[in-house]
Amino acid sequence: MNSKQYEEDSKEYVKVLLTSNEYVISGKLYLPLPSSVKNPTIENLLFYALNSGKKFIALHECIITDKNEPEYQPEHVKYFNINLDIVHTCRIIPDDDK
Repeated sequence: MNSKQYEEDSKEYVKVLLTSNEYVISGKLYLPLPSSVKNPTIENLLFYALNSGKKFIALHECIITDKNEPEYQPEHVKYFNINLDIVHTCRIIPDDDK
């Protein structure tokens, strides 16, 4: 199941903050259907989405900031695929929209 199907099948998402060597990225990560995880808490669904063997995840309504040049305005992107190999940290952040 790809992330586009997650979005279509489930409107459940978490807002995450990802960091890499070069970027800080925040955005909405649509979660897999709860039936695919034994204990479907938000944290377990996020763990499954990040560790299900997929190499990329899709974030929606992203804000991308360049760590090396913070004086530039952050880039606002509607949809962004990110390679999990470059992600150093991922955490859930509060979502003002919910």
